[in-house]
Amino acid sequence: MTAFDDYKIDGTSVFTPTSGRWMPRRPVDVQGDNRPIYGPVRAFELKWRLLSNEDWSDLQIFFNTVAATGTHVVELPGFPTANQQGYAHREYSGVTMAEPQVGPYFETFPSNVTLILGNIAVE
Repeated sequence: MTAFDDYKIDGTSVFTPTSGRWMPRRPVDVQGDNRPIYGPVRAFELKWRLLSNEDWSDLQIFFNTVAATGTHVVELPGFPTANQQGYAHREYSGVTMAEPQVGPYFETFPSNVTLILGNIAVE
């Protein structure tokens, strides 16, 4: 992988994404007083609007290489908690990775390439 940022998976820098965001959690149930109950883990989405075919291939090969290893250590922007409030990247372990998803081609470039990192315990 050629372009670098603070985003890392198992110590390997990832292409600088166009955007990254903490995904909203879906309620797993509702309490008796009608308040939602959420699961303890979160997910993070990395998205690239356009990638070259070579970069998409590198991302897919990276996924194929590490996907079978189970969980990963990633560096992402920290989720705001009582212990951390400013924007800074921090390390999370026990993270799972979904296969990269690709949208339609724009001319000769794959667009809307998305990588979801899940099972992230933020507390």
